[in-house]
Amino acid sequence: MPCIHPPGADRVKEMKEESFIREGKGKLKVTIEGSETLETTMSGRLKSVEEVAEMLGVEAKDGKIEAVVDGVKVRMEKGKLELEFESGDKMRIEKA
Repeated sequence: MPCIHPPGADRVKEMKEESFIREGKGKLKVTIEGSETLETTMSGRLKSVEEVAEMLGVEAKDGKIEAVVDGVKVRMEKGKLELEFESGDKMRIEKA
């Protein structure tokens, strides 16, 4: 019977992680709306609209992003990012 083993550090050390959030001063409010609504705050700040557009492979127009990437609706403007998933769940990240 096969076993599931957690990944070892040597297997994942070269992985790069992309994130919409960067470390730094500031507070972000994260809201997830689904069957119930969850809210939290965290330290950090959003990457710029241009950086997120490059990460997603889309074009920013007038300092905004409105696109569908892999079935996820993405809307972003300075200081605010909204993601709407195919399941209907939504995630919003904004300055607190």
